[in-house]
Amino acid sequence: MHNYEHKRLIEEITRLDELPADSRRFSEWIEAEAHLDFLRRNARADELVIYASCENTFIHSVAVPNDRLTPVDQQDLMQWSLNPYTLIASYVTGGGREDVWVERGLSGTGANTLENAVQLIFGRTLEGWTGPGRTYYELHQEYAHLTGIHWRPEKRAYCRFNEHGDLGPVVSVTGREDKGSNMALVSFKWQTLEKYLAASNTSLVRMFDFTLSRSGFSGCQGEPTQEINESPDFFYRRKVMPGHAAYTRGVQIIRPRSPQAIFMGKTDGWFGKKNKQHAEFIAYDWRNKRVTKISTDPAATTNYFQAEGNALPFELSPAFFRPEVLLKYKADRDKYTVGERHVSCRATWHLEAIDVNEAGQIHAYICYLRRLPYEEQLHWLSCNEPPKTGISERAVINDFQGEFVSFEQPLRKVLSIIQRWRDDKVTWWKLRDERLLERVNVPLTASRDEWAEAHMDLAKLVIEGFETGAIRAKLDAGQVTYDKEKDQTLTLLEKLLNKAGVARGVQNLRTVQRLRSKAKGHAGGSEAQQLAQDALMEHETFANHFQHVCTQVADELETIEKWMA
Repeated sequence: MHNYEHKRLIEEITRLDELPADSRRFSEWIEAEAHLDFLRRNARADELVIYASCENTFIHSVAVPNDRLTPVDQQDLMQWSLNPYTLIASYVTGGGREDVWVERGLSGTGANTLENAVQLIFGRTLEGWTGPGRTYYELHQEYAHLTGIHWRPEKRAYCRFNEHGDLGPVVSVTGREDKGSNMALVSFKWQTLEKYLAASNTSLVRMFDFTLSRSGFSGCQGEPTQEINESPDFFYRRKVMPGHAAYTRGVQIIRPRSPQAIFMGKTDGWFGKKNKQHAEFIAYDWRNKRVTKISTDPAATTNYFQAEGNALPFELSPAFFRPEVLLKYKADRDKYTVGERHVSCRATWHLEAIDVNEAGQIHAYICYLRRLPYEEQLHWLSCNEPPKTGISERAVINDFQGEFVSFEQPLRKVLSIIQRWRDDKVTWWKLRDERLLERVNVPLTASRDEWAEAHMDLAKLVIEGFETGAIRAKLDAGQVTYDKEKDQTLTLLEKLLNKAGVARGVQNLRTVQRLRSKAKGHAGGSEAQQLAQDALMEHETFANHFQHVCTQVADELETIEKWMA
């Protein structure tokens, strides 16, 4: 169970249905006042019960066009007789016709008001099947498509990524077959459902039946049936056999807020007008040649086409950050992608045109920072600092001159070779995981962990991709001897290059493998400390050392390519 609110609903309904031992409490319990109060409260909750079925409680809901609820025909609705297993289409023949056709729409509902109602969920049973999954629940496809949700079995819910990039449940499902469950329950997030109701000009009609007794209830004896009308949108009838049993059966109509309010909020989000908070960054206002604070509020900046008559900073003013700003994203590679010039959160946000200047600072433009959720803006703000130098040469050429750079970063060269091998489908190397192409990043901070992680990712991408069988076949063709039991990939590659007269072999790939093993695998060891110290002594920063390693690795990969082809 992954949806906490859904779990709480199960717990509350279970408590409501518990049979009291005390006779006085039992007499109160059968009148279902606690159950009715639950419906009242749940109608205002964030997690709405759409369907519930257990020993004493039945709740089922459909979306009904508002024109069929104006006015509400209470007597008609009290005749409802549908459930999630009610068919919405059937083959029909007869009536003087010789063909077969399809009739669509809910039938046999018992109430005229429910004609053209939308069944939000569908109960399905695979007849003849006796194993798990015999009974399950499908979602109305229109609702699934409009809300962009998908079934995730591990969460027992239809989900989508939220504004933080986390997979969140929108429609949660529990079946009687699920572990620890004695009920079927389907609940919807109200915020999402309300938008659908408003856009489709419908309201939620929730039917309920609480049959409370010790040993069944015939309904043939006892007090006269009570007709209770709390409001036009909440009414029910109750039949009580004092001290023995009772049933309460009725309808609750839950209407969305005014369509104008809901549509305004949704369309503002589509067109980028949604009210949001804005952070204020220390940035270089190159239009006015000063370092100052610039807000991400669109009103605080201008562009080339709207600059006349004002002295506002350009929205392409860069803000500068300590490199630690990226560690958050590198720590969760499933959720975030860190590229050479971008950071993105899955299905949520994308920050483009970042880069690293000569002082090792990350820089990003105000116009792109404003697109981040406010919480992310605050994260970047926590690492914001005055510029130590200008933006990178690559950013000047790409972003302001509109040209491609004539130089290639060492890591980019490695990645280009790897991508070429992948595209050419070479037999002696295979990309094990597409995500590795995005996961290898230059370590930018003084963190030894980040440096070690970078070498581990590089080793996974490059070294683990080699196909040992193909390399052995090449050695066999050249009559080069090797130990089939002991010689691993790098040793085999060395033998191949030595045969070709390349004396240096694959010493830089061995460096990557050693750093992966020692610096990452045994981060607390003295050898790891010495490796890190040597890297800093020779190259000053971990970034410089990693780029140096990449330069040497790229040369070795090109040599391997030459002799393996």
